[in-house]
Amino acid sequence: MRYGPDDKFWVVVDPKPYSTLDDLAFEASLRDLELQFKGGLQIEENPTLFTDRQEARIEAYGRLTAMRASQAILRAGRENPDTRIDRVEIYGADGTLVFAADIPQEVD
Repeated sequence: MRYGPDDKFWVVVDPKPYSTLDDLAFEASLRDLELQFKGGLQIEENPTLFTDRQEARIEAYGRLTAMRASQAILRAGRENPDTRIDRVEIYGADGTLVFAADIPQEVD
């Protein structure tokens, strides 16, 4: 597929603590993306290009979920320093387990 300066695609970037899903996945062209970089977008934000809107939104949702889980783990550790977090589980609105991950403990 060929893309010119004004052809649209989807961009996904890493979340910040205040980000929403729409902040992370947005439609842009090469011209728009150039302006995003001039406006402060950095390669460290891992911009990723997609041709499909739904694939971009799924990627953005995954990044947002991972950031929020990370924040919750850090917060729990600060509030309860003696608590050891071994596993993270995320459930859907219907109570179905949609994601689970074991967290290895650091080895000194």
